[in-house]
Amino acid sequence: MLLVYDGTDEAKSALLRCAELSVALAARVDVVTVVNFADDNAMCGGMLSSAAMTQLEDQARSALREAIDALGVNGVVARGHVVFGGVLEAITRMVDLLQSDVIVVGHRTRSWLERWYHGRALHVDLVERVKGSMIVTVTPA
Repeated sequence: MLLVYDGTDEAKSALLRCAELSVALAARVDVVTVVNFADDNAMCGGMLSSAAMTQLEDQARSALREAIDALGVNGVVARGHVVFGGVLEAITRMVDLLQSDVIVVGHRTRSWLERWYHGRALHVDLVERVKGSMIVTVTPA
């Protein structure tokens, strides 16, 4: 089972569902957190400093520790992975590498304006790329 985690409320909801399923199925859990310097740098007009990049990586590692600890409280032993690159590509790569049968990801409902601005949700693109099952937990806006 692969949990996509970034510390957001949506990810925390997915974590709880992942913990429940892992205990019920005695499934191994891998947690992946993605650091995407390219997108963050583009949002900053190409001005992302090395200090900012270090801070983004530190935040990702902190979120990963939070997830591993929360799963541990629920009796789940999990392995953590910080990966770099585009979110969709990084998750797809990890699914293949870890041979994950189930992906657990959180989603927050968005307004029409947010959908227009941000495009499709991650899980929609993942469904088209990965083999196996996907569980999407939905958090209301």
